[in-house]
Amino acid sequence: MKGLKRASYIIVIIIIVVLSWTIYANATKSDEKDQKEKTMSEIRYVESKIVNLLNSLNNIEFENYDISISQLNKSSKDEKSSQSEESGSNSSSDSSSSESGGGESEGGKESSGESSSSGTGESGNQSNSEKFELKSSGVLSDNKEINWDNIKSEVEILYSSMSTLTIDLYQLNLNQQDILSFNKELDNLTLNVKSEDKEASIKQLSKLYEYIPKFSKNTTEEEWYRNVLEVKSNIFKAYSNIESEDWDEIAKNLTEAINIYSKLLSDTSIDSNKQYLINKGYIVINELYNTVSLKDKEIFLIKYKNLLEELNNL
Repeated sequence: MKGLKRASYIIVIIIIVVLSWTIYANATKSDEKDQKEKTMSEIRYVESKIVNLLNSLNNIEFENYDISISQLNKSSKDEKSSQSEESGSNSSSDSSSSESGGGESEGGKESSGESSSSGTGESGNQSNSEKFELKSSGVLSDNKEINWDNIKSEVEILYSSMSTLTIDLYQLNLNQQDILSFNKELDNLTLNVKSEDKEASIKQLSKLYEYIPKFSKNTTEEEWYRNVLEVKSNIFKAYSNIESEDWDEIAKNLTEAINIYSKLLSDTSIDSNKQYLINKGYIVINELYNTVSLKDKEIFLIKYKNLLEELNNL
């Protein structure tokens, strides 16, 4: 009888230990999953910052138009007003004095209306008003000036997110040398941006982006997404050689990008709704490769922009 009780106690203890271990393992697995999702979100944020910086160095924007705001000074408004009044005076020169008085009253109302539309206050002495217009922002537009102040500001913002990302990467046991090298490359980028060296800045940003696919290997199980990041990394390598117009190296980078992209065409794990976008992207990436034979920087940038838009839709 005692032996039976002892066996029962042992069984109960074993059950408790197994249940405790199962609960602990599931909780640990859940925590690890949450940690990976958090870190992947941070990686995507850093990735978007790097891509925006790369594009801004050639004034590449996904919208083809920007809103331009300019100031209209008071003298130009007065000139238009005097011209209008002169025209009105000539047309009303034969009016009677009473009609003239009525005209002045109407003129006063018109003047008041113009002041209101230009944003004047009670004093009516507002000297400037704003003019809004759409300006082309395409690759072939005349806007070639780099906004270095904005780029410097964005690099500083990138620094502010690195401490959190670095800690999270260490917690996931990623290659420590890769983490240290990434931070070192960010320092090098800052030096290039500080000296406003366009070509060196683009190359340094491309080097930074090479770490994004490496970090994603331990933070996402979606192989197709990791392949997309590898494709983009090779595209940015090609883009980084466009200033020196090293077309042989550009061709090499794009060939590697196409080879990796080809894996997406046969990946059955990808949502069928994305298949059309993947097929379209394959056409666009080959169109980008075809620009190598033309050796034309602007045509390359146009198709580079189109390809990034397609990849962002995946």
